[in-house]
Amino acid sequence: MIFSEVRAFCETFYMRFSVLDLCPFQLRFFNDSDSVSIALISKNETGDIKSAVSINEDSIRVIKINSFEKLDVFFTFATPLELFNNLLTLLLVCCGASNVFINPSEAISATLGRKIKTWRELVIYICSLLPEEQGKIIVQENRQNALRLLKTSFQVTDGMFVTDGLYKSQTSYKDLLELIRAVLDALSAVLKIHDYEINPFSNL
Repeated sequence: MIFSEVRAFCETFYMRFSVLDLCPFQLRFFNDSDSVSIALISKNETGDIKSAVSINEDSIRVIKINSFEKLDVFFTFATPLELFNNLLTLLLVCCGASNVFINPSEAISATLGRKIKTWRELVIYICSLLPEEQGKIIVQENRQNALRLLKTSFQVTDGMFVTDGLYKSQTSYKDLLELIRAVLDALSAVLKIHDYEINPFSNL
């Protein structure tokens, strides 16, 4: 992605994420020549920054967070879907570290502009955004709540998110945010195999 695209994408994400209940904080967007930052700040007069992430043309990192836990704070990306996944993950982690707990499903729905209730709905919706000139992705469902698309099956079983077929992976998860991240990581990988690129904000 070129930086102008990254900046526009991050600003859209910031505006949509801002509609969530972040009390007693609010988000602020900062724009530099070669990076942008999204910060969680106090609503009082001091406007203290509680946590912040910085994004350039190919990476995103946490530059401040109220946490002593060992966290993944640096990720790289090459596509809009990977950037979306990283922004969602790190902003929710930053909020949680400041005792602002947001349901990941609510965050997904707010940022995508569409009600998303399950991981399957997320996959189906993202696949529906493939540009017409690239074709169409057929997503099949079965009674075991698994999905099959692009010669790969997606399924949740016993605390594991599993893909099989053309792309194979197994990712354990402890909560909904980790499941969403695993799903979007796998979907991004499958799309790359087929040279598909999907912008989650292409419905704007």
